[in-house]
Amino acid sequence: MEEHHLLHDLGWLMAAAAVVSIALRALRQPAIIGYLLAGLLLGPHLLPWTPLHDSVNLQSLSELGVLFLMFYIGLEFDLSKLKPVAPAAVLGLALQTILMVMIGTSVGQWLGWRAVEGLFLGGILAISSSMVCFNLIGERGDMHRPYAQLTAGVLILEDILAIVLLVVLAGVGVSGQLDYGMVGQTTFLVGIFVVVVFLIGKLIAPTAVAMLEKIGNAETMTLFTVGFIFAVSLLAEQAEFSLALGSFLAGAIFSRSAISHEIERLTTPIRDFFSALFFVTIGTLVNPFDIWAYKGTILLVTAMMMLGKFIACWVGFVLAAVPPHVALRASLSKVQIGEFGFVIAALALSLGLTNPALKAVTTGVAVISITLTPSAFSLGPIMERWAKRLVPDQIHSLIRIYLGWVETVKFTFRSSSFLRVVRRPLLRVAIDFLMLTGLLIVASLGAGLLGDSTWQRLLWGGVALAAIPFLVDILRSLDVVTLALSEIALSHPSLRLIAKGPVRSLWRIGAFSLILFGFSGLFLIACAPYFPTGTSLLVFALTTAVLLMVGWRRAVKLQSQLEFAVMSSMEDAARTGAQEAMQGAIKAMTRRNPWPVELLEVAVPKGALVVGRTLRQINLRRETGATVVAVQRTGVTHYDITPDLPLSPEDHILLVAEKAQLNQASELLTAVGGAAAAPTALPHQFTRLLVAPTSRLCGQTLLESGIRSEFGVSVVGLQRGDKRITGPAPDECLHDGDLLLVMGPEDGVASLREALV
Repeated sequence: MEEHHLLHDLGWLMAAAAVVSIALRALRQPAIIGYLLAGLLLGPHLLPWTPLHDSVNLQSLSELGVLFLMFYIGLEFDLSKLKPVAPAAVLGLALQTILMVMIGTSVGQWLGWRAVEGLFLGGILAISSSMVCFNLIGERGDMHRPYAQLTAGVLILEDILAIVLLVVLAGVGVSGQLDYGMVGQTTFLVGIFVVVVFLIGKLIAPTAVAMLEKIGNAETMTLFTVGFIFAVSLLAEQAEFSLALGSFLAGAIFSRSAISHEIERLTTPIRDFFSALFFVTIGTLVNPFDIWAYKGTILLVTAMMMLGKFIACWVGFVLAAVPPHVALRASLSKVQIGEFGFVIAALALSLGLTNPALKAVTTGVAVISITLTPSAFSLGPIMERWAKRLVPDQIHSLIRIYLGWVETVKFTFRSSSFLRVVRRPLLRVAIDFLMLTGLLIVASLGAGLLGDSTWQRLLWGGVALAAIPFLVDILRSLDVVTLALSEIALSHPSLRLIAKGPVRSLWRIGAFSLILFGFSGLFLIACAPYFPTGTSLLVFALTTAVLLMVGWRRAVKLQSQLEFAVMSSMEDAARTGAQEAMQGAIKAMTRRNPWPVELLEVAVPKGALVVGRTLRQINLRRETGATVVAVQRTGVTHYDITPDLPLSPEDHILLVAEKAQLNQASELLTAVGGAAAAPTALPHQFTRLLVAPTSRLCGQTLLESGIRSEFGVSVVGLQRGDKRITGPAPDECLHDGDLLLVMGPEDGVASLREALV
C-alpha cells in the first residue's frame, strides 16, 4: 500500500503543479510561484482535508530536484564568461552577502530566534534567483548588453557561493554555532575537493565522450549521465560535503564538451520534473497561517532585502569601475530570492531546524520579491532620469574622476610585464598545491585503514612517487617567479654595476631559497594533519628527496611529457567536440526552424534615385531588412561591401532576405521606374555557420568582428534559440551558439568557418 500511496501522492502533486503552472504562465509569472501555490493548496495546513499520505517519502524524492538543478548549473558553467566582469562581480557579491547576513542575523535576534536560524536566513537572502534573472533579461532581448553580462557573472559566482554556504551551514546546523576557523578550513577543503575532482574528471571525460558517441544511443547516454551524477554526488557525501556540490561538479566536468548539448537535451525533462516536485513539496510544508502571522516581518524583510541588495550591488559595481547606469540595471535585476533559498530552507528542515517562522519568511519573501522584480526593473530608466536631475553635478564629476582613475590603475596592471610573467606560474603553483594536498588526504585515509604495517610504508613510497610531477612543477614555477623578481630588483641603476656574474647568481639563489621556505611553511601548516608518522614519514621524506635529487632531469622530462599529453588530449577533444557539436546543432536548428530566405539580384537603373548615394545613406538594411552580399560592377564582383559604397548606374546588387523584404528593397533600388536587369550568375556560397564559445569573434558585434571587411562575407540572418533575425543590424552582438546565415565567396566562407571555431 505504501507504493500506491507514493504514486497517489505524486499524481496529485504533479497534476496540481501542471494546472497552476499553466495559469501562472498565462499571467506571465514565474513557474516557481505556481509550484509553491500548488503545494500550498494540497498541503495539510490550508484545507481541512489533504489527499496526500506520506510526506516523508515525497521530501526524499524531491531532493533529486536539487541534484538535477545543480547538475544543470554546472553543465552551463563557463569561466570564460566570468573573466571580463570578475572584479565587479566579486566586489558586488561580497558587499551583498555581508549585508544580507547582517540583515538575517538582526531579524533573527529581533524575533528571538537562535543565532543559527538567523544565519540560515542570511544565507537564504544572499542568493538571487538565476531563473528569474535570466528570464527577465531574456524576455527583453538584452543578453548581449553590458549589464546582462555583469548580472550573469554575479550569478555564476553566487552558484559557487551557494555551494560553500550549503557546506558551511550544514556544519553550523550540526554544531549549533559558527566557528570561523572551521569555515576557513571547510572552504579550503572544498577547494581541494573541487580542483582534484574537476581535473581528474576532465581527464576522464574525453574517453567517456568518445565511448558515448560511438554507442550513439540516447538511452545509454541518459543512464550514464544519471549514474555519473549520483556517483560524484555520493563521492562528495563520502567526503562529508553536500550532494549538491557533487552534482554541480558532475555538470562542470562535461561542460563545453562535444555532448554537453545532447546531455542537456536528454536530462532537461528529468530536471524539470524533479525541480517541479521539489518546489511543490516545499509548498506543502508551508503553513499559510504562519505567513499571515508573520506578515509584518515578511514585508519588512522583503523591503530590506530588495533595497539592501540594490544598494550593495550598485556600490560594489561602481567601486569596480562599472558605469553607474550599467550598475543600476544589473543591480535591479537581482532584487529577489529564489530556488536556492528553498534549497537552504530544505537543508534547515533536514537538520531539525523546524522553526515555522523560517519557512514562512522564506516563502513570503520569495513570492513577493519574485513578483515585484519585473516592476522594480522597469524603474531603471526613471531612476536614471531622477539621478541626473537630483544628484549634484559635483557627485557626477567625482564618479567620473574615480572611474577614470580605476581604469588607469587597471591599465597599469595589465601592461605590467612582471604580472604578465608571474600570473601563470602562480596559478600553476596554486593548482599543484591543492592537488598535492588532495593526494595527501586520500593517502592518509588509506593509511588509516592499513595500520602500522609494511603496506602502509609502501603506500607512502608510492605517494612520494606520484607527488614528483607536482613538486617539479612547483619548483620550476617558483624559479620563474624568482627570476622575474630578481630582474626587477636588480634593474635599479645603483645595483647594475655590482649585480653581475656571481653576485647575480647568489642573489637568485637567496631569493629562491626565501620564496621556497615561505611556500614550504605554508604547505606544512596546511598539510601537517595528513602527513605520516614514524617510519612511514621517513620513507616518504627519503623517497621524495632521492627521486628529486637523483632523477631531476628525468622528472622534469616526465612532467613536461605528462603536461603536454594532457593539454593536447584536452585541446584535441575540445576542438573535435566543438566541430561535431556545431554541425549537430546546425542540423537540429535547421530542421526545427527552416529559414525562408531567398536570393534576388537587382540592377540599378540609370535614373534611379539611389544613384550616387551610399548604402549608409539609403539605410537599406534598417529600412527593408535586406542584406547586400555582393555588387557586380563592370564585370567585377565585389564581396567586401562597405556601408560607404556609392551606388552607380547598372550596378548589379545581390540581396538576401525574406520575400516581402526583397520586394521592398527592389522597390527602393528601382524607385524611378527602371526595370531590373536579368540575373547574372554571381559566384556565391549560401550556408549556415555556428558561433563557438572559443571563437575570437564571440562577444563582438557584427561591426567589430569585421566579417564583411576581413572575410568578404555578409551575415544575412542570425538565429538565437527560437529567435530569428533576418538582416541583423551592425550592432548585433555574436553569442555562443548563434546560428549565422551567411553569403559570400567559397574561400571567404571557409575562412570565416575556421574563425568561428
